[in-house]
Amino acid sequence: MKLVTFAAIAAFAATPALADSIVREQARADYHQSKADAAKAQIQKEDAQAEADANQADAAIAQAQANAAQSSAGELKSEAEVAQNQANESKAQADSAQARADQAEAQREAAIDRAEKARETVKNN
Repeated sequence: MKLVTFAAIAAFAATPALADSIVREQARADYHQSKADAAKAQIQKEDAQAEADANQADAAIAQAQANAAQSSAGELKSEAEVAQNQANESKAQADSAQARADQAEAQREAAIDRAEKARETVKNN
């Protein structure tokens, strides 16, 4: 019985030391895990920053392309307006030429009618 009591007393005496040792080991494990987690988080942060930088560069390129396209569109619009004005002028000239052609046709018809009358006059005389 003395042996059991002595063992129990020894176990109780060892328990706080054992408990301190376990707590220290757990704290060390937690510390190392925290350091590993922090290193992993740092890598993820750096990866995210690199991705953000790449996306920013892509956005700047896209903005430059959009600006160039807008400028080109403005130039094309100006060219289209010039072409439309030229087309309108050509149409006006064509309308004028058609009116002159119609007038010439009317004069031709009148001349043919006069020639017919003159022939009839000569034929009847």
